[in-house]
Amino acid sequence: MNNTEFYDRLGVSKTASQDELKKTYRKLSKKYHPDLNHEPGAEEKYKEVQEAWETLGDPQKRQQYDQFGAAGANGQGGFGGFGGGGAQGFGDFSDLGDIFSQMFGGGFQQDPNAPRKGRDLQYRMHLTFEEAIFGTEKHVKYQKSQGDSKQHEVKVKVPAGVETGQQMRLAGQGEPGVNGGPSGDLFVVFSVGASKEGFERDGADIYLAQDIDFVTAAMGAEITVKTVHGDVKMKVPAGTQNGRRFRLAGKGAPRLRGSGYGSQYVVINVTVPKKLNKDQKNALKSFAEASAKK
Repeated sequence: MNNTEFYDRLGVSKTASQDELKKTYRKLSKKYHPDLNHEPGAEEKYKEVQEAWETLGDPQKRQQYDQFGAAGANGQGGFGGFGGGGAQGFGDFSDLGDIFSQMFGGGFQQDPNAPRKGRDLQYRMHLTFEEAIFGTEKHVKYQKSQGDSKQHEVKVKVPAGVETGQQMRLAGQGEPGVNGGPSGDLFVVFSVGASKEGFERDGADIYLAQDIDFVTAAMGAEITVKTVHGDVKMKVPAGTQNGRRFRLAGKGAPRLRGSGYGSQYVVINVTVPKKLNKDQKNALKSFAEASAKK
């Protein structure tokens, strides 16, 4: 693999900023998410996007990748590349002997009785749209190693504001170590379902399409709008056009790495009735005649 493939997967150049990478990743992750896209090949595409983001989303790993390729990003090249898995990535770094053997021509043999860290494990947790916004507490059951018939259980406190693709590291909850070595870590990767209320999310901001009739659009009115925090009243001024966007400050999702809440944006969709009764037709004719007068 060359050191541009991850950029190619996201469709960005090597000079793209971290903000640009994040925006593109969110768009592609949502497009190919298995819970939202059931077309053939979508799940594989989703995995490729996730793999690219796990490296490029971390500035340090990105620097290693740009210099040494995928091996460098995984801690197998360059300097300072070795270490335990962090919140941005996975990896089994216990077999350092094999790496040194490759680097120095087989001159180093790892002691088979030496303590070794257990493998890191990954658990995919599905959340509803509301659980991701407000946070929740779940119990995870999993097997720590192959052939282990025992079900291990840990409690996971999901913070408010998580999104699809983000992950939480549970230190020491992975596979047991060998010869007295430390246990690996458990990485819980979040997968967020679509809203049943029509909400769309972009980071801390939420979008909602709101239907109004053409009379309300023309004359203005106060309408009731859904938000994840409950219904609110919103004024629609006279002459509102189709597609106009209104901002409800503080009615979005919580900022995961900040304070406060994002906004909800209400996008107006002016509806036109498919059928009119006689009185409605006459009223519209009168309106058209009045509009035609100079």
